[in-house]
Amino acid sequence: MARQAIGECREVVRMNELLLFLLGVAAVFLIICSVALLALGKMIDACPTGKDDRRERSFASPVESTKLAVVMLWALFFPGVWAVLQGSRITLILGITTLFSVCLFMLTALIFSVAVLSTIKRRRNAIGEIERQIDIDSALIHLGKVTGVRAVCETKKPEKHHKPIHSGSIATNFFKQF
Repeated sequence: MARQAIGECREVVRMNELLLFLLGVAAVFLIICSVALLALGKMIDACPTGKDDRRERSFASPVESTKLAVVMLWALFFPGVWAVLQGSRITLILGITTLFSVCLFMLTALIFSVAVLSTIKRRRNAIGEIERQIDIDSALIHLGKVTGVRAVCETKKPEKHHKPIHSGSIATNFFKQF
C-alpha cells in the first residue's frame, strides 16, 4: 500500500508491528484453545448420561458440536485477519471487532466446557457414593438374614451448607451462607 504522493517522494505505509504481533498472539491463543476445547469435548462425550453405558452419537453430541464450533471460529478468524490487514479504518475496526469476538467466544466456550465437565464428574461421584452406600446396606441386610443378628450401621447424614438468613443487606446474607 502506498500513501498519496507528497511532492516528489512516495512513502510506503508500513503495517503496524504491534498489530501484526497481536494477530500472531491471537492465532496462538486460538490454536491452544481449539485443541483444549476439542479435548474437553471428547472428555464430556466419554461420560455417559443417565443409565446409558455410552452416549448416543449424533450431530448434537459434545464432540460433533465442539468440532462445529471450532470450524465456525476459524471461519470467522481468517476474514477478521484479512480485514485487519486492509488499509481502511472501517475494515480495521471490523477486523479487530471480529477477532475480539472470536477470542471471547473461545474463552466462553472453554469456561462452559470446564463447568459442564466438573458438574458431570461431581454428579458421577455422588452417584458412586450412593451406590456404595446401597451396597453396604444390602450387605448388612443379607448378613442379618444369614446370621440372624441385626447389624447396625450409622451413616453420616449430609450436612447442609445453608445457614438461616438473618436481617441485613442482601450481600451480607449471601456471604453468610458460605
